[in-house]
Amino acid sequence: MPTYESLHLLRVLDSPQVLAKSFIGYCKRHHIITRGLCRIGYARRSPLSTAHSSPQDCLLRGLIANKDIAQNENIVMMPVTACLHPGVALRCKPFWDLLPPGAQATLQDATVAYNTRISDRSLIRHNQYLMALYMVYLMLLRNCDPARLATTPGGDVIDYIDFMPRNEGNFEQLVAHLSGWLDGPEVCRTSQAALSNHFQLTQAEVRPAIVYALCMIYSRMVPVDHRACLQYAFQSTPLAHAWDDVAATAALAALPSGTASAAGAEAGAVGGHGGGERGVNMSLVQEPISFLCPVIDMCNHSTNENVAVMVPDREPTLSGPVICLRSLRPIAKGEELVMTYGAAPHALKLIWGMQDILQ
Repeated sequence: MPTYESLHLLRVLDSPQVLAKSFIGYCKRHHIITRGLCRIGYARRSPLSTAHSSPQDCLLRGLIANKDIAQNENIVMMPVTACLHPGVALRCKPFWDLLPPGAQATLQDATVAYNTRISDRSLIRHNQYLMALYMVYLMLLRNCDPARLATTPGGDVIDYIDFMPRNEGNFEQLVAHLSGWLDGPEVCRTSQAALSNHFQLTQAEVRPAIVYALCMIYSRMVPVDHRACLQYAFQSTPLAHAWDDVAATAALAALPSGTASAAGAEAGAVGGHGGGERGVNMSLVQEPISFLCPVIDMCNHSTNENVAVMVPDREPTLSGPVICLRSLRPIAKGEELVMTYGAAPHALKLIWGMQDILQ
């Protein structure tokens, strides 16, 4: 997104080396573990043969195996507290208090946990929009009031946000779609006005930052559908009990024990594996919530996936359930770690900015 580089609210003046060092510091503080199994690097991939593709190979930033990795190995592990998700936004009182009452009522309604949309046929979900607003709030604090950012609970996640690219990806179709839906719904109009007024900026300055945050969410999100993980992430918020009714929210399609779910759970399926009613997986919920998971979000798409995101069914740590990136087969040193984004080609082009889907 080269156009964003000229927008001062998104500009980060630190060098790439400083940003990388700050991001590594964030990972260490929040106990993100890779055990040296992978690194962020560049993989050479070839675009599909289309009228718009170049015959030259492309270098794409992603996760690379540092050594040979066995099947069913946990490559990246992190507690829920290391992730950026809507529950963090709901618990940030300074951010929440600046939103108008109408927007608060909409964004904390229980239906938000079930992936309601800001408007019919809109791509944007309420919980994704809430997370985008929170990301922009932190970026504006960084630019306008850095002293307050330092004292904001959870404000160090700015080290993760700043590490996100400002000039990678082709999101033209997505930007056009998002911009069209940020004017109509009242929750969008009033919340954007509140952010602008709070920081004494124009909405024309704030809007591109919101669009950028949504693009990062759509291009990097991990859809989490593990019940215990969501309950922990949203504790002490109005949505804390949104998934307590197991019968109403359980995933209908059960997975055999040990099967990888792209949304993220290793759970004994009901009906001979985990107890309960046949055909229902009590550990999973029907509607996954978008999380941003550092390091894991660097995985690129491929239909020939070799890793998947999972939340093991085990006792949580002091920092909550653990989210893992697990190998689905043996992976050789130097091989790129890839997962399937689970969408049709036209959706990949729109949501993940892939004008030419790389294989």
